[in-house]
Amino acid sequence: MFKFFKRSTRNTDNTQLLNSLGLSTSTSSGINVNGQIAETLPAVYCAVSTIAESIASLPIHVYQKSNKGKERLDQHQAERLINVAPNSYQTAYDFKIAIMRSVLLRGNGYAKIIYDGTGNASELHLIHPDSIQYQFKNNRVIYLVTNSMGKKESLLQEEVLHIKYHSDDGINGKSPVAVCRDTIGLGLSQQDYQSAQFKNGMNPSGTLETDSLITDEQYTQLQNMLNKNIGSNNHNKPIILEGGLKWNQIGLSNQDAEWLASRQFTISDIARMFKLSPIFLMDYSNSTYSNFSEASRAFLTQTLRPWLSNLQEALASRLINELNKSDTFIEYETKDLLRATAEERFSTYDIAIRNGLLNPNECRASENLPPREGGDDYSQSWNQQPIQTD
Repeated sequence: MFKFFKRSTRNTDNTQLLNSLGLSTSTSSGINVNGQIAETLPAVYCAVSTIAESIASLPIHVYQKSNKGKERLDQHQAERLINVAPNSYQTAYDFKIAIMRSVLLRGNGYAKIIYDGTGNASELHLIHPDSIQYQFKNNRVIYLVTNSMGKKESLLQEEVLHIKYHSDDGINGKSPVAVCRDTIGLGLSQQDYQSAQFKNGMNPSGTLETDSLITDEQYTQLQNMLNKNIGSNNHNKPIILEGGLKWNQIGLSNQDAEWLASRQFTISDIARMFKLSPIFLMDYSNSTYSNFSEASRAFLTQTLRPWLSNLQEALASRLINELNKSDTFIEYETKDLLRATAEERFSTYDIAIRNGLLNPNECRASENLPPREGGDDYSQSWNQQPIQTD
């Protein structure tokens, strides 16, 4: 009769259950961490923004296999959903940013799929990951969604776009924030310590020393003199000391130096969590033009490519009709991520045109230039035969 203690559904994980209750997971540093709290650490916010914004801004299209390779399907229903608007209140960019942030911070991103009368996906609506649970029965997943009014809705797996990260069971994803929460907790505790130091601590840049006692009147005069010489407008201006006063400079203590180094190490650890170069967390302490170029290539191959494959397959599995999946697919364009300098680009175009790989109008289109007459012809220089000599 009573089923209050009967567990008929599976929570995605303990972290998600705590998040849904407005709680968070404790760490060894004593700081509670969840997706929302983790974002208050600038390095985490920057890492999530860098990946989410890069993916949301990349071109993505629907293609069909053909004898010539592939052809873009401009009129496919999925093209509108992923490039124009997935619903009446969001742009495609807003939708992609939101679902990527959800996956990065919570390990799972969900969207409800609305189908039209022909069986094609017509709308996508984001579902907050804290409001969803799932059942796994007969090799199928059933999603149980609780809305803001407490009403529950059961959705079939075909009705949910589910993007997951590093799943152990193939159904529920794991967030880098949840797995590496101790590292984030350490960074947050360092941040709190620094704030408390500025609020309550005293960190003078130097001291005034004298061999004799000073009177209250002399002390007041000295304090007034110092107050007139503080502030950014008086930075590096000399002061005149009388009555045997001496200025002693206070440098950075060993403890402060170690604390600054630990802050730097936290940035490196967070970069490892999200598989990013510290350059993309705005840490340029060891950057040069050469390693920035290599970091940009590594960003595509090591950081973004696994995400793009994940998204392409998840979108195709739900937005492409089952009958067309054998020859229709969704794919990102990544050439803009490796966009070189003007000199390098034109050198590449020259090689491609001379070898018949591209025609001039295709190169002009890559530079957002209009086609010109005669620019559709391919060079035949690659097919020239050497002159035979006796």
